[in-house]
Amino acid sequence: MPRFIRLTLWMLAGLLLAAVGAHAQSPADWLAVVPPAQPGIYPVGCSNVEQDFSRIAPGSDATAYWEGRGGSGSGYLTDLLVDPADAFVVDVALPDDGELYGDYRNRVETFGTLVCYPTSAANDHADYPLPTGGVVPRMQRGSQPPVFAADRRQYPVLLFSHGLGGSPLSGEYIDAIALFASHGYVVIAPFHGDARFADVHVDSFGNLLTALAQFSNYTAMQAIRPHALRATLDAVLANADFAARMDVDAIGGFGGSLGGESLLLMRGAQLTVSPGLSSKSIMNDTRLKAAAGYVPYFGQLLLPAFGRDEKGLDDVGMPYLAIAGSADTTAPAVVTALGMARLRGARQFVVLAGVRHGFDVQASPDIFTWSLTWLAAYVQDDPDARAQSARMIAVAGGGDDVLLLDKAQPLPAASAERLSIEYYNASLDHYFMTAEPAEAAMLDAGIIVPGWQRTGFDFKVYAVDAGMGVPACRYFGRPGIGPNTHFFSVLSYECAILQASPLWMSEGIAFRVDALDASSQCPADRVPVIRLYNNGKGGEANHRYLTSHSETAAMLLEGWIIEGPVFCSLP
Repeated sequence: MPRFIRLTLWMLAGLLLAAVGAHAQSPADWLAVVPPAQPGIYPVGCSNVEQDFSRIAPGSDATAYWEGRGGSGSGYLTDLLVDPADAFVVDVALPDDGELYGDYRNRVETFGTLVCYPTSAANDHADYPLPTGGVVPRMQRGSQPPVFAADRRQYPVLLFSHGLGGSPLSGEYIDAIALFASHGYVVIAPFHGDARFADVHVDSFGNLLTALAQFSNYTAMQAIRPHALRATLDAVLANADFAARMDVDAIGGFGGSLGGESLLLMRGAQLTVSPGLSSKSIMNDTRLKAAAGYVPYFGQLLLPAFGRDEKGLDDVGMPYLAIAGSADTTAPAVVTALGMARLRGARQFVVLAGVRHGFDVQASPDIFTWSLTWLAAYVQDDPDARAQSARMIAVAGGGDDVLLLDKAQPLPAASAERLSIEYYNASLDHYFMTAEPAEAAMLDAGIIVPGWQRTGFDFKVYAVDAGMGVPACRYFGRPGIGPNTHFFSVLSYECAILQASPLWMSEGIAFRVDALDASSQCPADRVPVIRLYNNGKGGEANHRYLTSHSETAAMLLEGWIIEGPVFCSLP
C-alpha cells in the first residue's frame, strides 16, 4: 500500500478517536449539535423544460434523453424540448486541447438547463408532470416570465451539478433542486449528458479498467462539465428577467458525486489527464465563491481525480464542504480525505456512517443541514451561519455524521477588527499568534525573526483601541530565566499571576475579544476559541488557540492537553 494512503488511513482513524476524546475533555458547546434543516419558506418556480414525449424512440424513455443516451444512444434533452427558444439552451465551444478534450476539442456541444427559484403564492404557473412520476414545480411555459418572491431584491445563486450519468430531472435531483430553491437560491442545473461523451462508470475495479481503456473520452467528459456550468451561468445572467433578481456576488455550488469534482475543476483544480497521473487546469471561474459536495468524486486509490496524490488541489482556495459515505466504494472517503487535506481555504469533511454511493434518503437531514449551513456561511456571508458552521460537529437525529476535518474562515475584518494569525516555527516546535498587521508582515518576511510560517489557522478579534469586548493580555518569558514562549489571556487573575512573576514580562494588550459567559459558553453569533497546552513538550511550555475541532483533535494525538474554551471570537 502506498505510503500516502497509509498516512491518510492513519489520519482518519486517529482523528476519529481523538475527536471523541476532544469532545469528552472540553465543555459541551450548546451549538455543537444542530437540529435538522426543514424545507425553506419559499414556494418554488422553475424555467421552461416542456417536452414532447411522443418523440421518444421505441425502446427508450425520457430519462435516457435527459442523461444523453436516448434513442440510438446519444439522444439528448434538446431532442424533446417543445420550445427550445424559450428554454435555457447554450452552445459551448470547446478549446483546442487534445490532452483535455480528446476528439471533442474544437467542437461545439449543446447543453440544456433547468433553473428553479424562490417564488410566491401569486405564481399561478402549473406544475409540470414528468413521466417518471416527479414534477417540475410551477414551470414556465412558452415565453412566460419567472415570478420571483417579493421579499428581497436579489437572491443568491447556486450552480447544481448532478452525478455521473444523471440529470436534474432524474431520481432525487429535482427534489434536491427544489429544496435549495425553497431556501432562497436561484438554482441553475445543467443537463450534463455525460453519456454523449463517455459511457463509463467507476463503481468497481472492472469499470475502472474500462475508464482507463477509454481514457481520452473519460477525461474529456470530466473536462467538459465545468464549461457547461460556466456557460449556463452566463446564459441565465444574460436573461434580463432572471439577472435582475440574482446576486452575482453570492454564487455558490452544490454537486453530487462527479458534480462535486466539476465544481472544484471550475475553480482551478487540476484534472488527471494521463494514466501516469499528470494533471492540468481547465479554468478558474472566481465567481464561484464556495461549494458543497455530497459523496464528491475525488477519484480512486489507483486513479485520483486531481493528479498524483491529489496535488492538483494545492492551489484551490475556494471554501469547500465534502460529505462522504463510510461505505462508499465509488468515491472512497479515504481518497476524499487526502484531497480535502490539500485545500487551502475553509473546509469541512464530514463522513456519514454506513452510507454508500448514491443518494441516501435516511441521511438527507444530515446532507442538507450541513450543506445549507455551509452555503449560508460562505456564499451569503451570513455571520450567524458562519459562527454555526464553525461550531457544529453533528446534526441531531438521523444517522451518525462525523466531522473529521475542518477549518473555519472568518469574514473580512472591519475597521475596528483584526485577524489573529497563527504561526509555527519548526526548529522551536512552537506556535505563536499575532493580531498586529505590522508584526505579521515582519514574520512573513522572515528576515528580522526568521523561521515562522503561517499555519493557515486564524480567528477574528477586536482591535486594541476598538473599545469593545475585554482585553487579552500578552506575556513573554523573560530572556535568560523565563520560558521561550508567549501566553495570552483575558482572565484578570491569570494576567495578574504573570505580572507578579519574575519569569514573565508584559508585552501589553494583544487584542480585545468577547468573554465567555458564566457557564463557559459563547453566544450564538460568536465562535469559541480553545486553548491547548503542549504539556512541556521538548522542555518548553507552549500554547495554541484554535477554533478547529479537527486540529484540536490532532493536537490531542500529539500529547497536548485541552484547557478548554477561553474566549469568543468574531465570525
